[in-house]
Amino acid sequence: MQHLAWLSRGSIAIIIILSIMSAFHLIEHETLGIIEALLLCTIWLAMSAEKRSKSTIYKFIAPLLVLLVIIAVWLTYPLLFIYVPAICINLLLAGFFFSSLRKGSEPVVTRIARIERDTFDDRLYAYTRGVTWAWGLFFSALVVETILLITFASVSTSLLFLNFGNYVFIALFFLAENGYRRIHLRGYKHMSVRALAARLSSRGIMSLIRYGDKNQGAAD
Repeated sequence: MQHLAWLSRGSIAIIIILSIMSAFHLIEHETLGIIEALLLCTIWLAMSAEKRSKSTIYKFIAPLLVLLVIIAVWLTYPLLFIYVPAICINLLLAGFFFSSLRKGSEPVVTRIARIERDTFDDRLYAYTRGVTWAWGLFFSALVVETILLITFASVSTSLLFLNFGNYVFIALFFLAENGYRRIHLRGYKHMSVRALAARLSSRGIMSLIRYGDKNQGAAD
């Protein structure tokens, strides 16, 4: 299923590239919206197929139904897609981090940290669980920011933030956490971002979506 992982990663890369193009008015905002919505369905379908369970066929039904709704809305009210993808992407990401914090699951950042290092202790578990909370809250804040922009800001200002500014905020948040981690956990070895990305890729980054991991580092 390696091709499914590449399909998801490729879709995410296309979303980012098209968003930047839209910020510089190289493509229409309505076109960006429908493309992003379709790519999100592609990612969803790829993740459903990657799980390889007997109920996979049923997991295909939900994204396919959403795809039909997207097409129907596109035909009747295309302007809606200017804002909806930004809200949906951040809601999905917030849900991804928060749902990994539920009982019986392992936090997303904890899973990444286990891939990064051979040994793991309670201090690392507590820190990575906290960072998972932080990312969930961060993407929730972006949802609130999007709603406020739609409500109070002009269309051009809203689109500047949604198609460009928010990606800058994500990068800055990632860099800030990376720097804080190296100070707070200075007694631990840390991989470079490039080395960690390579290891995640070799292990199969899609495995991060599998909840209910049995390798719990500590009790909730």
